[in-house]
Amino acid sequence: MMMHDGWSSGWTMWGMWLAMIAFWLVPLVVVVGIFWLILGRDRKRGERPADPVDFDENRRALAILKERYARGEISRDEYERIKDDILSS
Repeated sequence: MMMHDGWSSGWTMWGMWLAMIAFWLVPLVVVVGIFWLILGRDRKRGERPADPVDFDENRRALAILKERYARGEISRDEYERIKDDILSS
């Protein structure tokens, strides 16, 4: 009878190569996926200005605009026009 060693068929060697590739590829895909999710979430927030100071100024301006509209100092059309101007800057 012949003894059969596991390396003679060649398939075991291919299996080890595939396991080694998967060992490095799976964590790489996970890390890239996490970065993609983080960057994708930032892209969805495109309406927010990049500069936090601008964002705070826009939020403050909108709050003042809402107060003026609530007090009746400006009309609905003026409110919408000014709001669009603030959000586009």
